[in-house]
Amino acid sequence: MSIQRQYSLPTCKLVLEGLTDEHPSGDRQDGARPLMSILVSAECYLPPRKEPIAGGQEFFQSLVNTVSHYAQEFLSGVKRFSFYTIPVEPRDGVSTPVHLQKINPNLHRLIVQPQESYNSAPIEIDLSAVQLFDLVEAVDQFCADSQTLPQIHGNLRSLSRQEAKVHEPVTKRALPATVGLSSLAIAALAFFWMPIPEYQRPLEPVPEESSEESRQGTAAIASGNGPGSSPAGSPPDPSSFGITPMSNQQITDVTELQRLEQEVYNQIEGAWKTTPTFSEALVYQVAAGTDGAILGYKPENQAAQDYQDETPLLDLVYIPVDGGTATAEEVAVFQVVFEPPNTLQVSPWEGDRSEEEESDRSEVPEVTPVADIQDPLVLESLQQQVYETIDRAWTQNPDFERDLIYRIWVNAEGAIVDYEASDSLAKTSLNQTPLTELHQPSADYVRNTTGSDSSLAEFRVVFTSGGILQVSPWKGFR
Repeated sequence: MSIQRQYSLPTCKLVLEGLTDEHPSGDRQDGARPLMSILVSAECYLPPRKEPIAGGQEFFQSLVNTVSHYAQEFLSGVKRFSFYTIPVEPRDGVSTPVHLQKINPNLHRLIVQPQESYNSAPIEIDLSAVQLFDLVEAVDQFCADSQTLPQIHGNLRSLSRQEAKVHEPVTKRALPATVGLSSLAIAALAFFWMPIPEYQRPLEPVPEESSEESRQGTAAIASGNGPGSSPAGSPPDPSSFGITPMSNQQITDVTELQRLEQEVYNQIEGAWKTTPTFSEALVYQVAAGTDGAILGYKPENQAAQDYQDETPLLDLVYIPVDGGTATAEEVAVFQVVFEPPNTLQVSPWEGDRSEEEESDRSEVPEVTPVADIQDPLVLESLQQQVYETIDRAWTQNPDFERDLIYRIWVNAEGAIVDYEASDSLAKTSLNQTPLTELHQPSADYVRNTTGSDSSLAEFRVVFTSGGILQVSPWKGFR
C-alpha cells in the first residue's frame, strides 16, 4: 500500500512517499496508522526555492544524519562531526550526498551532491537561522514518528569525555588561579598594616520615600493586575498599560492599524525563541504607539498570566530612558495570541464594541462547529483529499507579506463546510485564497450542531508567502 507522510513547518516541508509491508503483523491495533517500512522518494521544500531537493533512501538517510549532527554541534559548540561541515571529495568511492556548512552565525549553506537519478549539478541553498531550525524541527518530527521508517534515525549519541574536553595548556589553565592567590596574599598584607576602625553606635535610619512601591505598580500594570487594569472583554483604557496619553484617543484608521499590526507581529515573532511548554492558547491585550513600539500588555486568561515568562512581551515593552511611564498621543490595542506549539496571531482588539452591538450579537449566538472525526486513518485520508482540492484551486500568485492561517471544517466526504481566519491579515487577504469558492455548506450541516448527524474534521490550512500550501489536523494526530 502506498503511503505519504508530511512534516510541515512555516519555512520547511518534508514529504515522504513509501510503501508498507503487504502482510502487516497481526498484532496491529484497529485504527492505528500503517507502518511505512520502505521509502520510495523523499522531497524537502525550502522556500523561496520552488523546486524541492529530492532523492531516495541514501539521500534521506544522509539528510537526517547531517541535519541532526550539525544541529548538535551548532547548539553545543563542540566540533566533532567534520565530515559534513564542508563538502569533501569521495573517499573509497563513497561520498556523503548532503553537507551543511556554517557561513556565519545567522547563515548556513546546505549542499546536496548530484545523484544518479536526479540533478546532475550540486545544489547549494543558503538557510537563515529560522530556516535551519525549521528543517531541524521537521527532521525531529520524523524521528519521533514511530510509524515511519523506524530503521532510519539521526544516530545521535552523547559526547565522550575525550571528545568534549577542552584542549588548553595546563599552564594557561592554571594562570588565573596563580594570579588570584598572589592578589589575595598582597591584599592580606596590605590590610594587616591598616589601623583598626573605631566603633560607633549606628544612628536611627531616616525614613525615605522608596521606589519599591512604584516598581511593583509598574510590574502589576505590565502584567494586567494594576489598579488601572480593565477586566477581560471590556473596552481597554490606555492608562491600564502604564501610558500617560496627551489625548485619550485610540487609533481606528484601518490602514494605520494594519501597518502597526504588521510591526507588532514582526517584533514578537522575531523575539519569540522560547520553546513553549503550555498546552492552552495565551491571550493578551497589547498596546502599541504610533511608531510601533509596544507600550504595555495585559493577560486575558489564566494561562497567559501563568506562562508569560515563555513570551517575549516583557522584554519588548518600551521603557523611557529617564524612567517613568511612556507618553503617546494615540495608541493601538491588539489581541496577541500565542497558540501551541508555535503559532502567533495578532489582530486588532475587538473588545471596544458598543453595548448595542454586543446585545445584537448575543441575540444570534454563533456556535463553533464540533469536530468529532478523530480516527487517524480517516483524518489522514481527508487531509490528502483537502490538500489536493485546495492545491488545484489555488492558481493565484501570493501577494501577502506573511503566511495566511485558516481553521476549516470538513465533512466526511471532504467538502469544506466552514472556515475561519486566524487574524485580520487572513481576513483581508481571503480573496487571494480559493476558500470562498470551495465553501460548500451542505444541506444537512447545522452550525448550531444540535440535532445534526454530520461528522466533521478540523484542519489547519496555511498559505505561505512563498507559495507553499500546508494542510494538517488542527490538533495533530492523536
